[in-house]
Amino acid sequence: MQKQTNNTFTQVIAAASPPSVFKGVLLRAAIISLIIGSILTLVNQWLALFGEEQIQYLPLTLVYLTPFFVVAISQVIAIRKAVKDMLKTQNSTFQKEPFIQTALQHGIPVRAVSLGLIVGSLNTVIVATVVLSSGGSVSDLPVKLLAQSYALPVLFGLVSQSISYRRAAAALSAAHQAAPGI
Repeated sequence: MQKQTNNTFTQVIAAASPPSVFKGVLLRAAIISLIIGSILTLVNQWLALFGEEQIQYLPLTLVYLTPFFVVAISQVIAIRKAVKDMLKTQNSTFQKEPFIQTALQHGIPVRAVSLGLIVGSLNTVIVATVVLSSGGSVSDLPVKLLAQSYALPVLFGLVSQSISYRRAAAALSAAHQAAPGI
């Protein structure tokens, strides 16, 4: 009977995962990217938008692309982790825990910092290459932008993974409860 229950739970997880749990990942990433990118553009390029400075197109592009990729990747990683955790524990019910507890468990902090380091490093390489290849020096590197390139992806990754983990675990639990006899 235990073997049948395990197979049933695995079937429910497999049936629920692709269409219902992953649905909307790119849309949510795009919406969040538009919001965060717009806020960062206002903060970082206020004088270019409303004053006499020129718009800096590389930072403008990065403040939209970075949150999009970080949020999309974070959501997928968190959803996969939720599925893996539910399969590993054979726990078909989502135990609602405080948000901060979710954010500090399930390997989320390590993955958020790792993703932040990777994304920050890529942004630094892109910015440094553009600045140095256009005749600038290391002192011309935009320190504020580079600091944001590391700090913000960690924050976005932590929050996005926590929300997505909770959303996926709840959806998988609901799917199992709706179809317990599969």
